[in-house]
Amino acid sequence: MGFQRDVQRSSGGASDEEIVTVALEAAEVGPGLTWLDIGCGTGDVLRPLAQSRPAGLCGIDIIDWLDAELRPSVRMLVGPAESCLAEAAPADRVLILETMEHLEAPWTVLRVAAKKVAAGGIIVVTTPNITNLKSRAELLLRGTLTSFRHETEAHLGPILPHVTARILREQGLVVQHLRYAGRDVMPKTGGRRVPRWLWRVRPSLFSTSTIVTAQRPS
Repeated sequence: MGFQRDVQRSSGGASDEEIVTVALEAAEVGPGLTWLDIGCGTGDVLRPLAQSRPAGLCGIDIIDWLDAELRPSVRMLVGPAESCLAEAAPADRVLILETMEHLEAPWTVLRVAAKKVAAGGIIVVTTPNITNLKSRAELLLRGTLTSFRHETEAHLGPILPHVTARILREQGLVVQHLRYAGRDVMPKTGGRRVPRWLWRVRPSLFSTSTIVTAQRPS
């Protein structure tokens, strides 16, 4: 448990702004909803949701690093997701953003999280895109995946979107079309991202993350 907390700290508990934007679009933000954010970190996703007049906000993380200004409006559950989910109530929106790859039992967590989606509710799962152009080239030339290099200790294993979709279907949810988000950084450019026009041509090749969305029938 201590090791898992240490490697999680190396991720910083923050999320890419472009990924958050697309994920919240997929979640269909609106007033009066209850939200469950698994792997909430410092609260990058919960912060805008707190302004949407929610009926309730709940965050789960193995480290209690939620920003102070969010604590009055967020029920925070600290510990492994597997055990914290048992305490969480069903929610209209369940988010697992850039978290699955950090978990020792990601598929177990996903199955339990899917059960927490209320009738008519939506679950949004984002994970590193292991099929983008950079990852394909690195796998071919070096035998490694960009998001899962040896030095990226916080990432324990790649997550395949079609497996995510299959498990969500097994839990009675209707899976929507696959989305992509987070423009990748171009090699040897000092951190410059892929131009938006190129990203729009083939988002699957130039995005850092994939987004799987599913809804429970009413």
